[in-house]
Amino acid sequence: MGLMPLRRLLSLLCICVFVVVLVVPAQGKEPVFKHKTLSTWLKKYRDAKPGSSDEKQSVEAIRNIGTNAVPALVQMLISRDINVQQSVANGFEILGPLGASGIPALTNLLYGPNPVLNVLAANSLGYIGRPAMPTLMDALTNHSYNIATLAALSLPEMGTNALPAVPVFLHDLDSRNHFVRERATDALGNLHLQPDMVVPALTNLLYDPSITIRCMALGSLSQFHKEAQPWLPAIVPLLKDSEENVRISATNALCEIDPDAFKRSGLSKNL
Repeated sequence: MGLMPLRRLLSLLCICVFVVVLVVPAQGKEPVFKHKTLSTWLKKYRDAKPGSSDEKQSVEAIRNIGTNAVPALVQMLISRDINVQQSVANGFEILGPLGASGIPALTNLLYGPNPVLNVLAANSLGYIGRPAMPTLMDALTNHSYNIATLAALSLPEMGTNALPAVPVFLHDLDSRNHFVRERATDALGNLHLQPDMVVPALTNLLYDPSITIRCMALGSLSQFHKEAQPWLPAIVPLLKDSEENVRISATNALCEIDPDAFKRSGLSKNL
């Protein structure tokens, strides 16, 4: 799941050897940490190199601002500045469950008419984690394909908290709609949960009528690595499939699932 780096709290007052840190959540104003506003910390985080001290400082600042950041993040999300909007998702990723108070507003935006806000709201809900699971499960089973797809793309951010979604995706693998099958195939690979159930189900798609789904199934199987090794006999014949894209996907899957067998094969991985 890959949590993005996180940030901290407010102003320093030195009294003798003591440093007092205060968060100022003034109404109608951005919360501040160490004399810098939330948006300043978000920009610093966005511009920082991965693993840098700037990144770590920004994560610390935003985490220390904590729940006071949520109203400001929601306001930033409905701004017209795309850079500011994209930073909001970073903010919720850093806050994680601390951002739970933003779920009602994010839910409204998820179902709203603005497609950009739909995406950013879904991403933010995924980053919040377990508290947002009921909302994303409702979205996953929504009649709207677009809303359900946004939920499917966001759920992997939740790691094992997304376990309740696995049965839904397994059911969707049998859909007559190939777009729904594609969505479920991709999500199950990204989640890489419950291999005993999921790997056989994905293997059943290796001869799906859709070439795209066959390739996606191979890509998803590769994300299970050694856990998919018992199913290699179903993958190996596809190394000589008549479709080039299937051959490439099968080669890449073999590389990930059984590196030793891949080396012995003399094949080259395709990026």
